[in-house]
Amino acid sequence: MATRFLARIDRKACHDDASTNYGTARFREAILRHGDLDILIDHGSLILAAKAKSVLRCGAHGVILGSLFLNGGREAIEILSQADQQKIAVSRGHWLTHSCWGPYLAVLHTPEEVRIEIIRAPMGELPCLILETDEAIFLASDVELLMALADYRPVVDWSETLRHLVHRDIHHSATCLAGVRELPGGDRLSIGSEGSIHDTLWTPWAFAERKAQIGNRNEAARLLRDTALDCIAARASSYERVLLTLSGGLDSSLVAACLSRQPTKFHALNLVTDDPNGDERLHARRVSEILGNGLTETFREVTRFDIRQSGARNLPRPCVRGFAVESLRLAHETARAVGADAIFNGGGGDNVFCSLQSGSPAADRLLVEGPGTGFLRTAKDMSLFAQASLPAVLGDALQRAWLGKPAFRLRPELDLLSPDAQKQTAVPRRHPWLVPPPGSLPGKAMHMRFVAIARSYVESLDPQAVLPIIAPLLSQPLVELCLRIPSWFWFEAGHNRMVARQAFADILPPDILLRRSKGTPDSFIAQIYETHRLAIRELLTSGELARRGLIDLPGVLRILDAPGPIKGKGFERLLQFVDVEVWAHGWAPGSTR
Repeated sequence: MATRFLARIDRKACHDDASTNYGTARFREAILRHGDLDILIDHGSLILAAKAKSVLRCGAHGVILGSLFLNGGREAIEILSQADQQKIAVSRGHWLTHSCWGPYLAVLHTPEEVRIEIIRAPMGELPCLILETDEAIFLASDVELLMALADYRPVVDWSETLRHLVHRDIHHSATCLAGVRELPGGDRLSIGSEGSIHDTLWTPWAFAERKAQIGNRNEAARLLRDTALDCIAARASSYERVLLTLSGGLDSSLVAACLSRQPTKFHALNLVTDDPNGDERLHARRVSEILGNGLTETFREVTRFDIRQSGARNLPRPCVRGFAVESLRLAHETARAVGADAIFNGGGGDNVFCSLQSGSPAADRLLVEGPGTGFLRTAKDMSLFAQASLPAVLGDALQRAWLGKPAFRLRPELDLLSPDAQKQTAVPRRHPWLVPPPGSLPGKAMHMRFVAIARSYVESLDPQAVLPIIAPLLSQPLVELCLRIPSWFWFEAGHNRMVARQAFADILPPDILLRRSKGTPDSFIAQIYETHRLAIRELLTSGELARRGLIDLPGVLRILDAPGPIKGKGFERLLQFVDVEVWAHGWAPGSTR
């Protein structure tokens, strides 16, 4: 069962007057009429209603929605002890973000109602949308509940949507729907009589500091193995059977290895394209033979793909790529066939396992250990992995370490946007994770960018999905651990992610552990484009992006009308525009989405 919730907090929190009582009463009646939510808290100015598989009572202090795990635990907490309730209350939720993890949201209040506090889990997929009106502040898991019970009428914020097109992989608290923002994971919203305060309880930089780094590669591999086993066992413990999308690459194979070592049964699904570059069946079979799990192989079907259906139709951003809709259809279909009640994937492995392609790991080692054989060895490893010359890697490392070359740049995606649209997004919005503290290592700063991208992914999973989609490699304890591993530990003999490979060397065979190739869905994406080219032309020439002057329409038409086979990557940008158009159309008045 998906966790859904809606809370209403009167603007006049802490004050008992007629308007507060009237607004609260109307909301209570609306919840009862809606019928799908149970009222969990009805305390003065706060009403919280939810439909949740798991609700933890925190005594008189509030409730925790979703699953909560203790660090190192392999099963969800079912009852909070009095001592833990007190720790949560005294720390105002801080204890949760440092001693626990999981897809949870805590709603806390003081008995005398001086303050109401909402804490969203770091790296947790349970959303918390915020809508403020003259009367109240609403908190919700999804837009549909805001529409049904908070009188919200969605309107696309085209300024934010344009920013999303320019930096699709990095999300901020603003969404692409006017008036709706999001509480980021690891943050706390405190609401009292003097207004609201938004602060951060958890930052990944605490684990990327030099003093937090693990000094031994073997110890890092041991900790990674133990942490991955704990996290994946914990996430699987809530389900009878799991379906794992398995490519046979390192990340999904690592998840499979962990699933094979815990009680929950699992079945694997390998998605295939017609092109050999997207056919990874041999690798998935190899993993399944070793681990003994069942395996289904199925082709993505372009004829089943609906170009006008948005995979993000329930979400406040157009953050799901269109081709993923077919992958999700096949995953849900297979899950029904095998009786799975959750879908796992290896998403985010490249991000947490520090798959960099620059000289920054060598720069880190130079700054920590100084010049010497270790620095030269890492530079050579990076040269082999990135297929770049050793002098080029050495030069890049020296620039990053000593000459102040930026650790990373957020490169805007400006392709095929109009000149006016490019001007509107000329000043990028700063993400707090992408501002390195003084003394930060350049490789760690780049790793942090990868983690920020991963958080944007995990926080964009649909809370209304028929089955939960879970990326267990993005579990908070595993992310924290990986940030404590020096960047150069991840590279050896031309391979990346070496600590993860070493951690599971006794379970997975060398041909999987040391695999270099990666399958891609590129041929399927090209098929979508070719099959639906006329519909794409109609959507983009008559859509909102063109009407608002946000895209370079002549440039778009040059790509659409080019004769012969597809050339370059321009068609992929057009499909991104299509994702925005069909998502926006779904929020138009009268749309059934």
